[in-house]
Amino acid sequence: MKPLNQAERSKRWGQFLGFYATLLLVVTLCWWLSLSLIPRLTTVQQHQTIQEMMAYRKQLAGTDKMLTAVEQGAPLTDNWLRTFYANTSALDQQFPKPLFMATTNSYRQLAGEYENARKEGDADIQLLNSQKIQLEAKKATLLAALANAGKELNAVAAAPKAGGAKPAPAAPAGPMINPSLFGPFKPLLISGTGEFGKNNPEVNVSVQFMIIREHQVVLGVYFETGGADAGTLAKVTERKELYTAPPGYKIVGLSVPERTPWRVNYVDKTTTADQFTIADGLMSLTVNGNTAGLDIGATGGSALSIQLKKPIKVELEKE
Repeated sequence: MKPLNQAERSKRWGQFLGFYATLLLVVTLCWWLSLSLIPRLTTVQQHQTIQEMMAYRKQLAGTDKMLTAVEQGAPLTDNWLRTFYANTSALDQQFPKPLFMATTNSYRQLAGEYENARKEGDADIQLLNSQKIQLEAKKATLLAALANAGKELNAVAAAPKAGGAKPAPAAPAGPMINPSLFGPFKPLLISGTGEFGKNNPEVNVSVQFMIIREHQVVLGVYFETGGADAGTLAKVTERKELYTAPPGYKIVGLSVPERTPWRVNYVDKTTTADQFTIADGLMSLTVNGNTAGLDIGATGGSALSIQLKKPIKVELEKE
């Protein structure tokens, strides 16, 4: 091959420099586009996310109103449940992002608690969230409780004053919450299959007494069983009405600590019921975390029962 002459070498060197300059220009242009367009795209994505959240909140308003109506005393019917679950399924299809679906699922779980309570025949279903809702089925019981409270107050007012010798023990000043059995409280499935199998579920229980709006005493119950290691998680939160003040009176205190939870936490390694005595013998808990059969569900064995073993005095004052 003949060596290239000076003219040919100059031509090819010029072609190389032209190609290099073009490549450098393209790289510079791409760098400029990345600096100018990417922040704009991020802003557009953020704007789209905000619009999605506003649209989701608007669509969720109807579901919110349905739950509010039930909490304020509206009847929980099969038609209500069908409509509610249809609405939440539509929300899942319209807003499939994990954040939206998690929020929708929390609403679905709350409705499931209402439905489960109705299936269990729990008349206190609509006393959740500290709502003082008196259902028609409980009117007779409440009237009887009011009458008994009035008799106890009259007996205290008419009691003779102590004098002379050492007086006999006085009658308790105010109504009492008598020993009774509450439950069973059955947890609702949150995740997993509902069966622990050979896994040992972790059990968390919390029980406390609360005065609601100075007119009602309720027992706040939290029961959770399972966990990541157990493959299934289930829990229930419930408030059980214990006493309602008669007209013209308000509740100013209890003979036990109020809004002070007593807790039990352990890993259930057997399939038999576990017994715990708490609050210095005030209550005993019967806990079934892991069971020999089906664990979670309407026919499952996981449950919590609470035995109030000592009376609780309620202190009243006139309003």
